[in-house]
Amino acid sequence: MGSNVKTRRYVAILLAALFVLGYAAVLFLPYPKAVGLQEEKYSVAWSDGSVTEDSFSDAYACLSGITDTGDILLEKEEKFGTYVSKNGMKAAVATLKNAELAPMLAMEVSVDRLERAALFRAFGDTLWFDAGDWFCFDGERVALTSLTAQTTASTVVYTGGTLLGSLLAATQADRLIVGDLADFSYRTLLGTAVHVEGKTRYIVENGVILDTALSRTLVACEPLSTEVFVPDVVAAARGALLPAKELTFVDLPFVGSGPVAAGEKFNGQFAYLFTEGEAYNVPSSLKKVRVRGGELISFAFYGCPDVEEIDACGVDPYDIERQAFSGLTSLKYLHTPRADVDLSELGKFVSHVADCGCTVYEKINYGPEMI
Repeated sequence: MGSNVKTRRYVAILLAALFVLGYAAVLFLPYPKAVGLQEEKYSVAWSDGSVTEDSFSDAYACLSGITDTGDILLEKEEKFGTYVSKNGMKAAVATLKNAELAPMLAMEVSVDRLERAALFRAFGDTLWFDAGDWFCFDGERVALTSLTAQTTASTVVYTGGTLLGSLLAATQADRLIVGDLADFSYRTLLGTAVHVEGKTRYIVENGVILDTALSRTLVACEPLSTEVFVPDVVAAARGALLPAKELTFVDLPFVGSGPVAAGEKFNGQFAYLFTEGEAYNVPSSLKKVRVRGGELISFAFYGCPDVEEIDACGVDPYDIERQAFSGLTSLKYLHTPRADVDLSELGKFVSHVADCGCTVYEKINYGPEMI
């Protein structure tokens, strides 16, 4: 009798425990219909005029990028679609594209699930550099990170401080965005293979980078350039053309640091643009140079033993020294407004007067070698 009572008591306790556990489980399980109601839908306008309400998985599978204003681009079965983002997404994109560190560090990202995925797709492979520190976007915020042998990026945003080419090259980036507070120079590009984009202060024209804060000064050229056309500028920085190791042709408004021999810092030699320290490093691939103005001092092309052709048609003849082209041991062709330049040490040349009035000198070919 006593054993039956104990047995019933244990059974009752066990049943009560199971009931409590079951009730608790029901409380914490999501209500089936509520799940469907809470699932985000994304209204996508397609290029064929249709509008669909897509789930996250469907929209994410078609995700192709974002616009400059932060709307999301999709692509499916040769159709292109747009999801109009909310203000939080637009603000985040504008901040991340602005290339200023302080606003990015203070940024609070308020976006939906698809917007967050698009943000990470657009900026997850970007590194920011400022004053020796590296930063990345982790999907929530821009945070401090470290550069290791495994750290790579497709884009580096240079917001401030001094960035050397050796560090930039280590990221394997192929795109560099230069912010207005960056201490940018040719040293940033040495040994890299990046395409450069500027914001406001630094602008890129024809593959060369100009500093507008210094009244359009030539500061560097893109490393992969083979032919460079330098637009009209007021000055040029030492070593500005040094990053381009495979140059074959250069067209520029003057040689050296500026158009006129004025001031203690003036340097009238073409090789000044390829100077690092005290060494001239004009690439052996550079064969042709066109000069549109400025002054050509004596030995203006010193340190350029491989240059073969020079066109100085745009230079005033009174601004060309007689020995301006001395030292050009490989010279084969010269177009010059001044007729009596001294080429006596460079071999034998024939000359004729061009239609523009300039004198054209061509080296005489006596066989396999030029004399």
